[in-house]
Amino acid sequence: PLKVVGDALGDVPLTAAQRTQIEKLAADAEARHADARAAHKDLMLAVAAQVESGAIDRQALKPKLDALTAAMVKVQPADRASFEQLHALLSADQRTAFVDALTARIGEHKEKLHGAHPLKQWAEDLKLTDAQRTQIRDALHDRFRGMGHAQGGEMPWTVEHHDAKVLTAFKQDRFVMDEVAPPKDLSDVASKLSEHVLGLAETVLPLLTPEQRTLAASKIREKVNAGASLGQVF
Repeated sequence: PLKVVGDALGDVPLTAAQRTQIEKLAADAEARHADARAAHKDLMLAVAAQVESGAIDRQALKPKLDALTAAMVKVQPADRASFEQLHALLSADQRTAFVDALTARIGEHKEKLHGAHPLKQWAEDLKLTDAQRTQIRDALHDRFRGMGHAQGGEMPWTVEHHDAKVLTAFKQDRFVMDEVAPPKDLSDVASKLSEHVLGLAETVLPLLTPEQRTLAASKIREKVNAGASLGQVF
C-alpha cells in the first residue's frame, strides 16, 4: 500500500521543498511499519511450515496473528495523521492529480487481479491435476458458501485511505480522517483475514500430495521473503 501511494505521488508535479517533506513522511511510515512487516513475515513463515506439514494449527498461529494485529493497531493513528499531513502539503490541483493517479493505479491493480486470479496461479504452479482442480473448486465452494466474501482475491486487510469516500474528501480544502472515515476495527479485520487464509489452507491441504505441499510452502516462503503482502501471497 505504501508503494502504491508513493507511485501515485510520482505522477504529481512537486516542488523541491514538497518532495523533501513527503520523502520524510514516507521514511517515517517505513520505519513505524517495521514491526508490522516483521510480524507479518513471522506469521506467514509459520503458515508455510504448517502447510508443509499438512495440517493447520490455528491455536499455534494465534499469538503470531495477535502480534500482527497489535502492530497494525499501534501504527494506525500515525498512518491516519500522516495522510492528513500529506493533504496539507499539497495544493488543490496537486491533490486532484494525486487522487486521480492513485485511483488509476488501484484500478490497474484490481484489473490485474481479475485477469490473473491468485488461486488459478497456484493451481498452475502446483501442477494440479484436473481431478484436483475439480475437488478443490467444489470444496472451496462448499466452505465459503454464504460467507459473504469472494474466494481468493485481495485480503480484507485494506488501507483506509484507499476508500473511495476518503479519496473524494481528500480533494477538498478541509480533510479530517475522523470526519470522513472512523478508524477500522483491526481486530475484526484480522479475524476475517485469519478465516480467509487459514480456511483456504484447511480446505486445500488434504487434497494435495506431499510434494505439492512442499512446493506450496516453498512458494509462500519465497513470496514472503521478497516482501509480498498477504494479498500477493494468496
